[in-house]
Amino acid sequence: MVGRSQGADGAEDQGRVKRALGLCTLVLWGLCGALPAQGASEAGRDLRLELALIAGDARMLADSATPARRKEGLTERIRSSLGSLAITVRYALQASGRSDPQLAAGAGQLPALFAAGKVEEFARESARLAAAYPLDLSYFQPLAATARRIKAGRAIYRQYCIGCHASPDPSSANPAPELFRMARTEPREELLARLLGGIHGDRMTSLENPFTDEAIASLAAYFITRQERPPASGSAHRAP
Repeated sequence: MVGRSQGADGAEDQGRVKRALGLCTLVLWGLCGALPAQGASEAGRDLRLELALIAGDARMLADSATPARRKEGLTERIRSSLGSLAITVRYALQASGRSDPQLAAGAGQLPALFAAGKVEEFARESARLAAAYPLDLSYFQPLAATARRIKAGRAIYRQYCIGCHASPDPSSANPAPELFRMARTEPREELLARLLGGIHGDRMTSLENPFTDEAIASLAAYFITRQERPPASGSAHRAP
């Protein structure tokens, strides 16, 4: 009886092990099936965001109304972006599991145009690439500027943004933009791209966006619905 009981127990233990291994296999299969798609999506978004930001900076650099000091900052920022663009393209293509000669050729052409000082041609090619590979902004457009979002955006602005953005340094080559003015003067798509891009300075100041898409939508709703300018830095950092 004892031998038979041990054998039964052993068989039951083996059954548990097999079921556990089977469950682990299913979990790992599910993860392995999900991760490449998720990685491809994130890598693709990073690339499209980078193209949108480069195009926006190129547009300002080519604009004769942009002050010379600001153009210095834009030049450094674009140079920094182009320095990592080839890696961003490669990662996006690897994550998607496909080749795209048009993208590779277009992205490869940008550094040469920029280095040659062909600013207007560089701006046109940047805009063409950004249009060919548009950033998905469907979450934000049309933007529902609800009272809840505006309240949330105001809270985020007061806590995280106002210290640098309320009173940009006019002598800086890459000043923190006055966000209310940016919301009034820049195309909506460019505004959203810049909010999604985080602190997109040169290689020393670039920081990834720490906010969720909903937080970005709340910030955008707050900026576009406020016509007042934020007060000067001497006004106790009080947002409108």
